Amino acid sequence: MWKRFALFAMLVFSLMSVSLTFAFADTNKAPSYELARSILGKDFISPEEVTTARGVTYTDEQLATFRDTLPAQEVLEWCRNNGMMLIAGPPKNMSLLDVRALKTDYFYTKKNNWYSSKSERFAKNDKAEPVWIALRKKPVERSFNKDWNEQKELVAPPNVVPNVAELVWALTTYKAVRGVYLLPNVYVRTSSVDSDGDRVDVGPFAAGGLLVGHSWDDDRLSRLGVSASRKF
Repeated sequence: MWKRFALFAMLVFSLMSVSLTFAFADTNKAPSYELARSILGKDFISPEEVTTARGVTYTDEQLATFRDTLPAQEVLEWCRNNGMMLIAGPPKNMSLLDVRALKTDYFYTKKNNWYSSKSERFAKNDKAEPVWIALRKKPVERSFNKDWNEQKELVAPPNVVPNVAELVWALTTYKAVRGVYLLPNVYVRTSSVDSDGDRVDVGPFAAGGLLVGHSWDDDRLSRLGVSASRKF
């Protein structure tokens, strides 16, 4: 009888071990982004691609979170239909100054520029977070030659106007991974505000480097649009 009990116990233990092994393997499996790539193509950038191109490292927990929070198919299709890329945010909260430090060559001014001043708190306090960021690759349609109040009315929910760190992270990461400059001839307002209360704008972004500037809210300029984004 004891032999039968011992054999039964060994069988139960073996089955439990197999189940735990499969469960552990499933938790740590490499994420599959085939659906996102099939819908968005080059406009989908995974955290693994960011690691390769930018030299940053995500934890296993962060990679699992990105896998679990990948938007559903209808949202991916919405991003494609609205001219948006979907990109993994940085592995830690990063400011404009943090993003610039990753690769100063991507910026027109490498150091000691106007937003490096202690008074420009937006450059340190506004952050890009480790979440999925969907960002329009071009300015919002019909947003040129409009002031800030008119432009923000064009950014309808669920979209928002991104802060400067989110926009700069997305633009420079797209360049790092895909080798493409976005906004090469125009610039866009962000939600960030400088010490004088002026709206921070970003662009153009071309071989000479990414410009970060500022403009009055009542400025209406032919090449100044507004950006739009979503986070997941």
